[in-house]
Amino acid sequence: MTAFSLEPEQTAWCEELRTLAVRELRPLAEKGEPGRVNRPLLAALGELGLLGRMLGSGALDLCLMRESLARGCTEAETALALQGLGTTPVVQAGTPAHRERWLPEVRAGRAVAAFALSEPGAGSDAAALSLTAQPTPAG
Repeated sequence: MTAFSLEPEQTAWCEELRTLAVRELRPLAEKGEPGRVNRPLLAALGELGLLGRMLGSGALDLCLMRESLARGCTEAETALALQGLGTTPVVQAGTPAHRERWLPEVRAGRAVAAFALSEPGAGSDAAALSLTAQPTPAG
């Protein structure tokens, strides 16, 4: 017995995304340079509404979108995921002014969301981080 199955509309959407990734996004990804942000690819993700959908999706839709893009173009899925990583702090804890300033730009594919992580002795190795935050009484 199947514990879970997708609705026909979800399956069709996944197929559309895979086709889109192969036909439109992969050619842009192939023109990118290693170690550099592929702005045309980000712009296409924005123009296609995928960055906006990423920011407004539930977990299942986000997983389906990422998996479908990855099957057609891993670079597109990676770009989408990194934009999500960079914008999540703004969505969850940004001020209204931050959200108003940055989220439309990210949704449109015009801004590159970034995530920085560093600590003495660990650099950007997230697994080696050891610092912790401790709440202090207000006063």
